[in-house]
Amino acid sequence: MLIGEAVLPQAGEARTFLRIEAVSDDRRHLELELLLQRAIPGDFGISDQPVLLEELATMGFDPARHAALAESLRKLLDNNLPVSDEALPLKPPITETPPRHIEVLPEPITSVSNAAEAETVAETATSYLRDFNVNGVLEADPDEKDADSSKPADLESGLNDAERSPVIDLVDRILMQALELGASDIHVEPQQAGLQLRFRQDGVLQSQIEPLPSRMVPAVTSRFKIMAELDIAERRLPQDGRIRRRFQNRTVDFRVNSLPSRYGEKIVLRLLDSSATQLGLDKLISNADALNLVRTLGSKPFGMILVTGPTGSGKSTTLYSLLAERNEPGINISTIEDPIEYTLPGITQCQVNREKGFDFSQALRAFMRQDPDVLLVGETRDLETAKTAIEAALTGHLVLTTLHCNDAPSAIARLDEMGVEPFMVSASLIGIVSQRLLRRVCSTCRIAYRPDPQELARFGLMASNEANVSFFRANHHEGQANPCPHCQGSGYKGRVGVYEVLRMNEALAAAVAKGATTDMVRQLALEGGMKTLLGYSLDLVREGHTTLEEVGRMVLTDAGLESERRARALSTLTCHGCGGGLQEGWLECPYCLTPRH
Repeated sequence: MLIGEAVLPQAGEARTFLRIEAVSDDRRHLELELLLQRAIPGDFGISDQPVLLEELATMGFDPARHAALAESLRKLLDNNLPVSDEALPLKPPITETPPRHIEVLPEPITSVSNAAEAETVAETATSYLRDFNVNGVLEADPDEKDADSSKPADLESGLNDAERSPVIDLVDRILMQALELGASDIHVEPQQAGLQLRFRQDGVLQSQIEPLPSRMVPAVTSRFKIMAELDIAERRLPQDGRIRRRFQNRTVDFRVNSLPSRYGEKIVLRLLDSSATQLGLDKLISNADALNLVRTLGSKPFGMILVTGPTGSGKSTTLYSLLAERNEPGINISTIEDPIEYTLPGITQCQVNREKGFDFSQALRAFMRQDPDVLLVGETRDLETAKTAIEAALTGHLVLTTLHCNDAPSAIARLDEMGVEPFMVSASLIGIVSQRLLRRVCSTCRIAYRPDPQELARFGLMASNEANVSFFRANHHEGQANPCPHCQGSGYKGRVGVYEVLRMNEALAAAVAKGATTDMVRQLALEGGMKTLLGYSLDLVREGHTTLEEVGRMVLTDAGLESERRARALSTLTCHGCGGGLQEGWLECPYCLTPRH
């Protein structure tokens, strides 16, 4: 139980989480890895001690200066001597300010239960660390204002880590493994069975290990909160924070949120690794017509472009790809974001600070006095921000912003719900881009097959029209002895974007100014040649990039299917058999009975 001004356990106390009583090879191997903060080959023994010491000497290790570490290494490498908790005496922290601690109330449990619990924790941690290699060290970002410049680098930092709680090492390894796997989110969830850890990879949550023991919940969640500079004594309210670290010579941000739940605080971290993303519209949009249309919208001198979609659909990447194509010395670009996700040289990027009253609308008003050409607003979430952005677009600036809605036509209704006058929308809006991200089917282990007519009909397709198309499905074989090395048995690797681009024209602008409904806007957009999200997705299926299963999971809706049917009907107003005119609702030509394609 945690109380008051909580303090982290000291090294000797915290080591009880992973106290190792036996002298098994696996546990000795685990202690050695935790002590050195690096991966150690499993066949290391006493004969390898000189090699290890020689390698450490190149990093600045001196046995005379670091006698305690040398003695601990000798005992760990000796197959007959176990290491004790007293092997490393506690030293005062090297930081100038004393660290905050967690006081753990004693619980009336027997030494037998303590040993059993410690054994369970040690086995769990051993299974988690086995076969896990990290190329690099998770370091504090030197650009942080609160970075402690007195901390030594490299070896001295590793020696200090060896004296800390193994829980700190476990949390660092969780962050590093998420970066290695390319995860977008980390979920640390206390459950009745223990502490569950899940990573979101390619848009899908996946469990990483068996639940950790429940007794580790307070220590692990408190460690995350300390790293994010949250109040560890406050466990009844949600909190938001940020962690910035350097990993493999790149800076990575983690957005952290804590949420009180039934079995403890749930911690969710969003990974913002801008260096892992390649910007460029041609890398995102595979359809040539959609790519040219988006580039045409982005080249306009003024107006407002909306990018819509759910959270995690790649909206920020699309916006920054547009900025990257406009970024040149002759153009002044300013952005206001929460938080700043990408860094582009040559542009002015601002971070929202609500505690000081610096929000999106205030930043936009300030931008107007900065002689701007292109403005980016991270998110339009209220009437004041929307009106300020529209006013900027009406006064000769190109404004890029995001909005949360299901598809492109419904963005206009979303602005109307905020209270924006229709005539202002019609006068300022030049285009809307709606997008999703679909998992890309693994090209190594995918399976070719022929869908049955019922499955094709679910997506509005006819078997006779798709006779020459090669369809693929994912090869799900997780847990098998030899999974695919490319996708690790999930059947998918990476993601591909799906786009619906609505370009405003005179007919659409007039209808919006008169207060047209979403259905009317959608009909006019389809008549203007807009490709729907479902139509774009099915093109990707035909090209072998994804599967019908993934399209059904992410894109297929009743409204989307109806829009796609309307689009097909509008594209085939003339019978291919006899040349007769057709109406929208006809499924076949009434003159020659030719099916409508």
